[in-house]
Amino acid sequence: MNRKKYTHKHQVVAAWQSLMPESSKPSRMEVLEETSGERIVIRLIGVGIGGANVIVKRTQPSTTFIERTIYEKVLPFLPVPRLHYYGSAIDQDSEYSWIFLEDVSGENYNPQLIEHRIAAANWIGTMNTSVLNNVAAKKLPNRQPDHYLELLHRGVNLFLLNDSNPALKLTDLRVIEKILGNCEFLKINWDQITNICKEMPSTLVHGDFISKNVAVRNTQNGLSILPFDWEKAGWGCPSEDISRIDIPTYQAITQDYWPGIDSTTLMDIANVGKIFRCLVYIDWIAPQLGEKEIKSPMDHLKLCETWLSELIQTIL
Repeated sequence: MNRKKYTHKHQVVAAWQSLMPESSKPSRMEVLEETSGERIVIRLIGVGIGGANVIVKRTQPSTTFIERTIYEKVLPFLPVPRLHYYGSAIDQDSEYSWIFLEDVSGENYNPQLIEHRIAAANWIGTMNTSVLNNVAAKKLPNRQPDHYLELLHRGVNLFLLNDSNPALKLTDLRVIEKILGNCEFLKINWDQITNICKEMPSTLVHGDFISKNVAVRNTQNGLSILPFDWEKAGWGCPSEDISRIDIPTYQAITQDYWPGIDSTTLMDIANVGKIFRCLVYIDWIAPQLGEKEIKSPMDHLKLCETWLSELIQTIL
């Protein structure tokens, strides 16, 4: 075990005991994720309610604001299943904070399974319609189309910055060129994307509703959806969230609140959400193209280029 991990574990125990002074020290800890940056995720064994495990994540200030808002001021007031939130504590040795949550059990969300898509549509539809008067949620970051346009511009700039990397092959440069062409086409037609999203009232957006961030549990009442990792959450059009759920179920949940939005409009909004997901993906991958090893990011980019090209033909 290196010194860095030992230090973080010491800090985690101190933060947990400041938050839960009557709790015992964890008998064991598992480092689940630790990057060269600030992201650290650790499992504390047996210290939670009824001896359950607890997940602790170190977050930077901007992320702490978002996640604390979600867990303290939004989710407790919505009629949806949620993970138990133990609280947050300031890291005594840095500007970061620790957030403590129930350890997720169950399987990962699989959008290929209709029963998962239906359960997710029920959860997101209920969340979207029950949060409309939540003042705290409305103060979360912007998640309207202009947010994704900013991601597009940033991704393009990073592509242009890194396209001289000698590790890039001619075939790689052609993929990047195709993506740049798609991005230019999107910029020219962005008003059309914005107009599609205007059909949808603003609401709470998870912003990263993908398999690894959503647990699915079997309960007596059926499947229970439990999203976590809310660090990209915001207020805006929920197009990205609804892009991988069952649209007929979502419409059935929301139609009393938004009777003017038909299934065709929802499908258009969901397809725009798939474009937004590609732009999030590009924004994540583009910085990696400046590194020596680029096979993995290029494999991801090739898939992204295919998806983006097909989506543009479908929508625009």
